[in-house]
Order: sequence, then C-alpha cells, then structure tokens
Amino acid sequence: MSKYPSGKRKSIKSPVAKRVKASENPSSYVLRMLLASSPYYVSGSLLAQKLKMSRVGVWSRINKLRRQGLSIDASQNRGYRLAAEPDLLNQPLLEAWMRESGKTCKVFVHDEVDSTNSFAERLLANGEKGPFAVLANSQKEGRGRLGRSWHSPRGGNLYLSVGFMPNVDILKLRSFTLWQGIQIATLLRSLTGIEGISVKWPNDLVHDKGKVGGMLTEASIDCERVRSLVFGIGLNVNCPLKRFPSSLAKISTSLEDLKGESFRIHEIAAKVIKATLTGYAACLKGETEKNLVGKWNELDALADRRVVVSGGKKKMVGTARGIDSSGALQLKLKNGRTKAIQAGEVTLKE
Repeated sequence: MSKYPSGKRKSIKSPVAKRVKASENPSSYVLRMLLASSPYYVSGSLLAQKLKMSRVGVWSRINKLRRQGLSIDASQNRGYRLAAEPDLLNQPLLEAWMRESGKTCKVFVHDEVDSTNSFAERLLANGEKGPFAVLANSQKEGRGRLGRSWHSPRGGNLYLSVGFMPNVDILKLRSFTLWQGIQIATLLRSLTGIEGISVKWPNDLVHDKGKVGGMLTEASIDCERVRSLVFGIGLNVNCPLKRFPSSLAKISTSLEDLKGESFRIHEIAAKVIKATLTGYAACLKGETEKNLVGKWNELDALADRRVVVSGGKKKMVGTARGIDSSGALQLKLKNGRTKAIQAGEVTLKE
C-alpha cells in the first residue's frame, strides 16, 4: 500500500474539487473530492449534497471503494479521507488523479493483457478514436524494442500505452520517442526527487544503478503519413527487484529502490499520461525542433562516454556526443570523424 498524507482533524466544507461532470463516474468524483481535500476530511453530508444522494448512499459507495483495495478512513463528525492505495490499478482513482492533473482522455484499465501496445493497436484498428490510454497490472507478452520481451510481474509497476490517430506527415513525429523520454524523465525527477534519472538513447529511462523504464513507439505509416501511433512505456515503480529474473535484476532498478519509499502508482500513471499527451501536442505543433538537442543534453546518460553501437553484425566503438536535430546519435570515432547513428543498440564500453 502507498500512503497519503496523514489526516488532519479539520473537516473541509468546500473542497477544491468542482461539481460532478456529466460523464464522471460517481466513485471517481468521490475520490476527486478526497484528493482535492487531502490531508483533511470531507464530510459525508457534503458528498451527499454534491452527488445528490443520501449519506447512506455515500457510505455504500465508500465501502465499495474499500472492497476494491482503497484505504479510506472515516471519522465521526469529520467525514472521510483517502489514507492509502494498493499497487493494483483502480480505474475510478486513476480517473480522479487524471482530472486533478488537468489532462484527461479515455482510459482502459485491465488486470492482465497480452501487451498494452497490442491492446491499443487493436482498439485503433476497431475504430476507437485517440487519444486514449491502456493500462494493465500485468502483461503476458509485454514487449520492448527489437522484439525483446518485457518482464511484467503483477502489481507495483506501470504498464501503459497511449493510442493516437495523427494522420500527419512522418517528419512531425520523427523525434517523438526522444521527446517523450525527455518529458517523462523530467517529470519523474520532479515527482520523486530522484535527480539521477536520465535518458539513454534511443528509448530507455535509466539511473546509475540501472534501467528504470523503457519506451516503445509503434506506428502505421502510409505514403509518408503516420496514420496511427501507439506509445508504450514500462516503468519500474514499487515492484521488488527480487521478483525479476536474476539477469534483469542485475541491470535494473525501481523508483522505490532508488528512493527507499513506495510511490502512488495512480498519481504517476496520471501524470505520465498527461506528459505524453502534452508531448504529442508539442510535436504536432513543431515546438520540439528548437528545444530537442538542448533538452536532451541536460538529461543524456551517455554524454561523453565510450560506447559500443551494434547494428546487425556490425559494431562501432566511439564516444557519444549527444544527438542532432533529427534525433540521430552523434558518435565520435577513433579517427576523429563523427558519425550520425539512426538506429542501433548502444552499450557502455567496458
């Protein structure tokens, strides 16, 4: 369980949360009221008034949320407060956090899927309009870059994909994954206080202790136009590394491992979705071109380090010198020349 701030004795009579939206799930609204008022209590009579139901009805809805794994404290004459959340995803709580973050889209929350990217691709193929987000507690066939499998134990980690229908020229999205990496690494630094989180070309989130997460962008392209786009991210949040295979545990880390405390996965998920939607909009508007190289340099995990770039049977050794405006890795070779790497696998030179 990930805790919320300890409750205060004061009861809020007019929380920050606005009125119930026409399309809003009442359970989501209750949680939004509790989030907006944290760490104070929200009176049952106020919730009943806002939801236009009896206090018994409010009590029943609170109990339903408790059965879903949420810890909600009740105090006579003060009301209710959200005390803790589980590592398993709860859709009403995620929707409440998204409304609190100020950026919403349709979300699909599942206990288990083959892959959130695959699920999002099927939704787009069946006519679902983007943007939308797909999240799962576990993946049976989670995948990463170059067809590799992505270890996806149940609970504690974030497995998330966001689907779009851009129908734009491919050049507008050529640096999409790199830009999203910058946005999410910046967000995680701010949200967790872990300054060492960086981006590793082309699609990893890392720390000196190991890999924190990975991103995978898949697109349907027709006549140089991106028709559909799925951005997926796997992020190690609270899942203990002992639940990873030994080969992965040696090179991986998690936010909890780095900070020594657990994090609220619903808050992280909502803010990652917001960052993804904001980053996507910036790409479409052409706002990323002038900032890409500079922003990348601030977070570059490979800067000035000796690396090996593998592509098929070919390997090159050199010093990483950031990226160019197209997103290509700049590799300074032994002969002094700099080569632009458009694709490949990069590892540190031992």
